[in-house]
Amino acid sequence: MKTAHTFNSKHSLAWLTAIGIVFYCFAGALAGAATQSSIFVNPANNHQYVLLTSQMWTSSEAEAITLGGHLATINDQAEQNWVFTTFGSYGGVQRLLWIGLNDVAVEGQFRWSSGEPVTYTHWAAGEPNDAGGNEDYTAMYYPNHSSASFWNDWNDRTSDPIGLPFNGVVEIVPEPQVAWLLLGGLASIVACRRSFSQRYAKSNAA
Repeated sequence: MKTAHTFNSKHSLAWLTAIGIVFYCFAGALAGAATQSSIFVNPANNHQYVLLTSQMWTSSEAEAITLGGHLATINDQAEQNWVFTTFGSYGGVQRLLWIGLNDVAVEGQFRWSSGEPVTYTHWAAGEPNDAGGNEDYTAMYYPNHSSASFWNDWNDRTSDPIGLPFNGVVEIVPEPQVAWLLLGGLASIVACRRSFSQRYAKSNAA
């Protein structure tokens, strides 16, 4: 015979879901040790973005993957403007912003690290030029540069010739199944608590 304190498998699943969500968030927080900023949400696409500490492009992309994303994929002028405005002088510091575009695999064929197709570019005049034969990674120029916000190809580095830092911008695209898991977990928890309250009330009434 079940008592007011007995949970069936459905209730157990609800709590396991809740625990899983908490673990997911906690793991994300731990992985964020190399972040420079908090998470920002672009209202145009609901994607999450975060600024990393100054690192080389390769290290930044690896860090982005641990956070569940990639260095930012810029799909249009609106996203370009939002990313540059949000992070270009974040914290009052002029920064060059690493994005995911690179031609590491095939010289001259730039691809996004996210695997998305290249539908938009914002190169500075004369770029990309592969100066020195090893410029495979793309960054936005800092706000006070004569080509502010435009893109240039660079070698793998942490600062530009005058000492300004390169910071990666991570883009995280929320997965639909995660959103449904959260919604389903919350709904299950509410139902679980309601059922428990009803059983507890009946037990006291008896």
